[in-house]
Amino acid sequence: WCGNACPRGNFYDRVLSKYSPHRPIPKFVRSFGFRLFMVMFIFAMFGVQMYFAWGDWNAMGRVFWTIILVTTIVGVSLSFIYAPRTWCSFCPMGTLSSWVSPKNTPLPYGFINIHVNDSCQMKCKSCARVCPMQLTPYDSRGDKNGYLHTDCIKCGKCVTACPIKIMKLKHNTPISNI
Repeated sequence: WCGNACPRGNFYDRVLSKYSPHRPIPKFVRSFGFRLFMVMFIFAMFGVQMYFAWGDWNAMGRVFWTIILVTTIVGVSLSFIYAPRTWCSFCPMGTLSSWVSPKNTPLPYGFINIHVNDSCQMKCKSCARVCPMQLTPYDSRGDKNGYLHTDCIKCGKCVTACPIKIMKLKHNTPISNI
């Protein structure tokens, strides 16, 4: 969702990245505690507002528009202060996705993953410089499962930026039956 279908992420990548200072995303926004707080806060605000709006279709619609507007304003503001996808580092939708994504196991058959050849010496770090999520794909060099960071949006910018072309976006192959 985050890398290809999210309209907000697309807006950050295509428009705001031209105007962003591309400063480092603060580490605390990726912490479990902060992300949990944001998920709970957004759901609580949504729930309380929906409780009071229940039955009035216009008021219920305003609840959705208000949450979308406020979080968009926060995300755009953070894009001008830090990096375009700062909001994405703690977005409730992305956070919930990262909590259910595979951590140390290969992605299921058919999913795309980033594979870094073990010949990577990680001297250039070009992949990390172009990553919109400010991740370090070179950390997975030689790992047969590929890059399994839960915040990776599989955009492929790291693969394109690799000067010696030792990174690949590959579909996972089926696990053989034993």
